Amino acid sequence: MAHSTHSRRAPAPATILTHSLQRRRLARLAEAVAPHGIWARVIEDGTPFLRVSNPRSEFAVEDVFCERREDGHVFVTSFGMYLGDCDDLAQSVERTARLLGVELS
Repeated sequence: MAHSTHSRRAPAPATILTHSLQRRRLARLAEAVAPHGIWARVIEDGTPFLRVSNPRSEFAVEDVFCERREDGHVFVTSFGMYLGDCDDLAQSVERTARLLGVELS
C-alpha cells in the first residue's frame, strides 16, 4: 500500500505569522521574569508556549500561552487563568511570580 509522503499539510502563512508573534511575546515575558529567579523557556510544540518554573520547587511549574482576545493579546495559564495583557509585562510578571510562589523584591 502506498503512503503519501506529504501526510501533514504545511501550515498556512497566517498560522506561521501568528505563531511567530506569539513566540515573540512569550520570549519578552521570559526575559522579564528571568531577573526574578524564575526559569522560563519557549517550547516549540505546535502552538508555542512558555514553560515557567520556580527552581526552588519541583512542583511549581506552569505553561503560559499567548491568546488573542477582543482587546488584544493576553497571557494565560494552561488552566485558563489570566496573567495580564501582553503589553503590560509588569502585571504579567507579578502574577506569574505569585502563581509560582516566587517573592518579588
